[in-house]
Amino acid sequence: MKDIWQVILGVITCLGGFGVIFTAVIKFSSNIIAERLQEKYSLKLNKELESRIYISKTKFDAEFEIYRSLSKAFFEMVKDISVMIPSGFSVQIADEEKKREHDNKLYDIACKSCVNAQDTLNGNAPFIPEELFNKYTEIMKLCGLQLGAFERRWNVLYIAPQKEKETFTHEDYARTEEINNKLKEVNNEVRAYLSKLDVIN
Repeated sequence: MKDIWQVILGVITCLGGFGVIFTAVIKFSSNIIAERLQEKYSLKLNKELESRIYISKTKFDAEFEIYRSLSKAFFEMVKDISVMIPSGFSVQIADEEKKREHDNKLYDIACKSCVNAQDTLNGNAPFIPEELFNKYTEIMKLCGLQLGAFERRWNVLYIAPQKEKETFTHEDYARTEEINNKLKEVNNEVRAYLSKLDVIN
C-alpha cells in the first residue's frame, strides 16, 4: 500500500499544477459519493424503522400465541388431508376390505383436524387481520372439498359404479398440492408480520 501511494504521489508531482487540480477533483468526488451513500443509508434505515410495529410485551405474547395455535391446527389439518388424499405416489392396500377400513380411519382423523382448525380460526377471528383470516378460510374451504371428494363414495345420488366413487380424480390430487402451497404462503406472511414487531418495555 505504501508503494502504491508513492507511485501516485510521484505521478501527481510530475503533473505539477494539474496534479493538484486532479487531487482536488478526486477529493470533491469522494465527498459527494460519501454524502450520497450516507443519504441512501439513512433513507433505508428510516424506511426500516417506519415499517416496524411497536407493541407491548403483553400484546406480543398474545399475538404470538394466536399465530402459534393457528399454525399448529392448520399444519395438523393439512397433514391429515394430505395423508387422506396425497398429491403424489402412495402405497395401496391390496385387500379391499382392509383398504376401506384404513381409508375410513384416515377420513375420520382428517374430519377431526378440520373441525379443530375451524374452531381455532373462528375463536381467533377478531384478533387477526381480515386479509389473513380470508386466506386461512380459503385453505379451510379447499380442505372441505377434499372431504367432499372422499364422501362421494357414500352419495346415493352420484350415479357411478362404487369403485369409481371411491377413486379420486386428478383435480383431487392436485388440490392437495394447492392446499400445501397456500399454507406455506400464509405462514410466510405471518412470519414476515411477526418479524416487524418490536416489544416496548
